[in-house]
Amino acid sequence: MRFSSVLVSALAAVATASPNSLARREEQAVTEAIIFAVQASDCDLFKCAAVVASAACIGASIALGPAGIPSLLGCTAGGASALCPCGNCISALGDFLKNNSVCPK
Repeated sequence: MRFSSVLVSALAAVATASPNSLARREEQAVTEAIIFAVQASDCDLFKCAAVVASAACIGASIALGPAGIPSLLGCTAGGASALCPCGNCISALGDFLKNNSVCPK
């Protein structure tokens, strides 16, 4: 699914409107996730919007390795059922889900 650069710019601008440094880093992660998701040919951005919006939480959970699985599942309301179809929308998410057998085959 491809989007225009205007839409990507608008989404990125919305994601960068916060004042403190922690929020700015989280917003940067979300902005990068939006750009990655828009460019991924096998990502349905509309179905995976909540997962993409949770990119900072997902990234922090992946950084913990297998110990981060419980926090990863808590990043989105749907847990594994929300994350599994959207593994290709966030860099490293699909591999993490597969390598840790989070999603059914």
